Amino acid sequence: MVMTSMSNLFAQTMEDGVKKFKYKRFESAKAIFSTMTDPLSNYYLGLIEIENENLKAAEAIFQKFMDDPANQAGLARVKLLQKDVAGATSFIEKAAAKAKKKDIRPLQYAADAITYTEGMDPNKAIELYKKALETEKNGDLYIGLGDAYRKLQGGGGNAMTNYENAEMYPNVHSLANYKKGNLWYAAKNYDSALANYARASELDKENPLPFKALADAYYKVNRFKLSKENIEKYLELSDKSIDDQIQYANTLYLAKEYQNAIQKTNDLIGKGAERPYMYRVIGFSQYETKDYTNAKMNMDKFFAKQDALKIIPQDHIYYGKILLKDTNTASMAESSFNKGIAIDTSSDKTPVFRNIAESYYDAEMYGNSGNWYKKIVESNSPGIEAVDYWWAGVMYFYARDYANAEPMIRLYNSKYPDEPTSIFWMARITEATKDKDYKTGAAKDYYNQWIGKINEDPTKKKDLLKAYTYLAMVAYTANNKEEAKLYSDKLIALDPANSVGTQIQKAIPAMK
Repeated sequence: MVMTSMSNLFAQTMEDGVKKFKYKRFESAKAIFSTMTDPLSNYYLGLIEIENENLKAAEAIFQKFMDDPANQAGLARVKLLQKDVAGATSFIEKAAAKAKKKDIRPLQYAADAITYTEGMDPNKAIELYKKALETEKNGDLYIGLGDAYRKLQGGGGNAMTNYENAEMYPNVHSLANYKKGNLWYAAKNYDSALANYARASELDKENPLPFKALADAYYKVNRFKLSKENIEKYLELSDKSIDDQIQYANTLYLAKEYQNAIQKTNDLIGKGAERPYMYRVIGFSQYETKDYTNAKMNMDKFFAKQDALKIIPQDHIYYGKILLKDTNTASMAESSFNKGIAIDTSSDKTPVFRNIAESYYDAEMYGNSGNWYKKIVESNSPGIEAVDYWWAGVMYFYARDYANAEPMIRLYNSKYPDEPTSIFWMARITEATKDKDYKTGAAKDYYNQWIGKINEDPTKKKDLLKAYTYLAMVAYTANNKEEAKLYSDKLIALDPANSVGTQIQKAIPAMK
């Protein structure tokens, strides 16, 4: 009886450890397996070290049971991660050869090594899973077979079939629904994905994975508050690993909770959990809170510590925006922006160009802003919007670079002839370049054409005041008493205290 009780306890403990491993609760699983001395527990301890990217430690653990098929499969994973395919193949074959009619687990261990590590043909794993299923059917085999099919192009249908087969087994029915949810999400069938994630949570309240999947899903579609809610639910159920907490800090930043993101990330660094990219989160967040000095300091730390191959375009873009906030460093921003563009592999760079253009606008460096809007216009990208043409012209206008402003506005007009705004800005450019002293009336036709197109819409008061001011001054200068009265009346109707209107009204009686 005592031996039976101990055997049952061992089985329950093993089952609990394996379940936590499947749910990626690696620290909890490690705490359980560390109390056990059998080969299978040792195998899971090695897998946990692989998950933690401690490859040497994993290899040493697996080598304790060199003749055990599970640990041989573990060594195969190590070899694959070391890019030693021949060595991995040898260990996989040794492990699979130990399968017996009453114990097909060696086939599963061998197949898992291929499925959950990159470097070998998934079809070999599929072959091993199917061979095992000929003797014994269980949920883990169907999950593994589904995951192997997912690695094949066009394998989604077979993957779904095997996840559905796995649902029949209580020990993996929650996991199977989670996997189905992932498959639906990849196929952009979001309603089905959400339904399966919800089902996975209902089937096992201890399963944190659906909440992680939901957090990731909402993260990808920029619904950061929902992402934050789900990552918090995930953290309640998970082991709160450093990587999980780092993702939480990232989500806080994206949810615009910048101070919380800074505090959480600094807390992690203070606990010795420093990662180079954590300084990115701090730097970006400090930029958003207008703490530009510290933002630059942390981004400098980031660039010094981060592997150059892991630097993303946005790192240089943000750094450029930070440099713009200090007149002593603003001249260096352009170089940083160009570095970001150089490593940006996206086919449509319009959003990045627009972000840079807006940053220069905020810094009141209008000519630079115009240059980046011009890049958008000249890119012929599908992401171009009508307003980009307008901004290009207007930024050059504010920079008094009329030679560049005019062709941008003309291009805007040719692309969108029904949009009256381009006519208004042609009037302004013409006024600035050909009639500063109101003597030629060069911009009259443009202003009148624009006024007619908008039907003197009172919601455009600011622009109407500009147009009426020009037209009133041209009339006054030309000694056109009738038009001077007409447009000064319109000025005063829009703005009773308008100084130009009232002065012209006073001068009209003396006009010839």
